[in-house]
Amino acid sequence: MSCALDKQTKGDLLFVCREAEQTGVDFENTLVEDEYHNIINYIYYYNGAGVSVGYVNNDGLDDLFFVSNMGANKLYLNKGDLKFQDITNSANIESKLSWNTGSTMIDINQDGYLDIYVCSVSGLLDFKGSNELFINNGDGTFTEKAAEYNLDFSGYSTQAYFFDYDNDRDLDVYLVNHAIHTTLSHGSADVRNKRVPKVGDVLLQNQNGNFVDVSEKSGIFGGQNGYGLSASISDFNNDGLQTYMFVMIFMKMITITSITETAPLLKILNPASQPLVGFPWEVTQQTLMETVL
Repeated sequence: MSCALDKQTKGDLLFVCREAEQTGVDFENTLVEDEYHNIINYIYYYNGAGVSVGYVNNDGLDDLFFVSNMGANKLYLNKGDLKFQDITNSANIESKLSWNTGSTMIDINQDGYLDIYVCSVSGLLDFKGSNELFINNGDGTFTEKAAEYNLDFSGYSTQAYFFDYDNDRDLDVYLVNHAIHTTLSHGSADVRNKRVPKVGDVLLQNQNGNFVDVSEKSGIFGGQNGYGLSASISDFNNDGLQTYMFVMIFMKMITITSITETAPLLKILNPASQPLVGFPWEVTQQTLMETVL
């Protein structure tokens, strides 16, 4: 896509596109189709991949981390004036994953430097690997340490959301995972009640740097019909505790879960027996009006 515009059009726009030659950002997420890798065999084939923004060297300038589904991820250092330098190789941040999805910048070890968490899909088609956590060494380099934190989840991940769900002043994580389109994902809404490895969403509690799966005891749905797209974290009912909104497609609708006063147990605000209504949805402290996407 070209950024070329005539002078009159440029004057009417709030934003102006800058070409890769100007910025140094030449990233492309290129997908290659063949008989094995295509949207027929994997319905999320064209969902795209993630991008994270934050200053990894603490200079106050936002750096860019781009995820490529089946190619090389890229980290660009902001040099100022919208000029960026590709530091992927020197930063030691190359992924070993077959299929990358979302990314998140967080300071997971609270050392003052942003780390990078990369989600992936594995165990499907010929996709291999597990989610990766690149710890910022503070010297322009990163070290992959997902296994040390028990964050090397292997499954069908879409995106990770880090937040303090139990109010103990460290970061826990909610993993949005997605189903694959098989006959097992069809059926009544209660299919979501039986947790399935790789597919079901996962809530991991940070216990002194070791992330422990508390999904089942917390009431998180994890069934075959969880076509996870995204989540949003906020205190929707203003009780001082974080609430989650999960967006699903196909078999599941928008779901909101709130933390009770006896955290870490959760309370589902929209029982499956509630009637479905049309857009828009609205939330009270006790009721979610569900929406069919």
